[in-house]
Amino acid sequence: MANFHTHLGVGALASVGVAVAGFSTQLYGLTTALLCAIIGTLGSLLPDIDLEHSRPAAQGFLVVSLITSTLITILYANRYSGDELILHSLMVWAVGFLVLRFGVFETFSRLTTHRGMVHSIPYMAVFALVVVCGAFYGLHLTAFVSWLFGLVLFIGSMVHLLLDEIYSVDAFGLRLKQSFGTAIKLFEKDKLVQYACLYLVLGVLYYFAPPYQDLWRGLVRITRQLMG
Repeated sequence: MANFHTHLGVGALASVGVAVAGFSTQLYGLTTALLCAIIGTLGSLLPDIDLEHSRPAAQGFLVVSLITSTLITILYANRYSGDELILHSLMVWAVGFLVLRFGVFETFSRLTTHRGMVHSIPYMAVFALVVVCGAFYGLHLTAFVSWLFGLVLFIGSMVHLLLDEIYSVDAFGLRLKQSFGTAIKLFEKDKLVQYACLYLVLGVLYYFAPPYQDLWRGLVRITRQLMG
């Protein structure tokens, strides 16, 4: 299994690459590119939300909570105006940080087992769709930007899972370690009911998510540009 700093470094590199690719093909502007790089990097740390006693992970998720709450505040401030905007923005930041650090991250670290369901493709897809719906309905961003943020978060999380699988291969001994196959997975035979519920949540989130066609058309356009 790759360590926390490896996940952070490789995840940041991949996320910056994705952000630059979209910006250079004029899929989005500079501000959106910067946000994509940050969100993708955060996504590359997300599967380790199930770590409970790792000091680097605890420090990392403290930073993640700070950055994420700041991002939410910036996006909130860009959408609204008024005499009490500064006060409201500070309240949004404080609530966002407390909910993330001592609500979401703390709860997951205590209730989950490392390399369990959190280390799976559908779980990361759920997180991505939560971002999509939260950005669209909560921050009133466009469907294009909402899906874009969800996509880069998902890409970052897949980089994390892929790294874990790569580190599960002993290249010199030409053998697979016991942890191989515990990162990238669609289900587990001994948790069929839990995964059924997870896929149900995934379906509900997708049903309420905004239309994705704008982002899809943009991705098709830049793919054609790159290929020809």
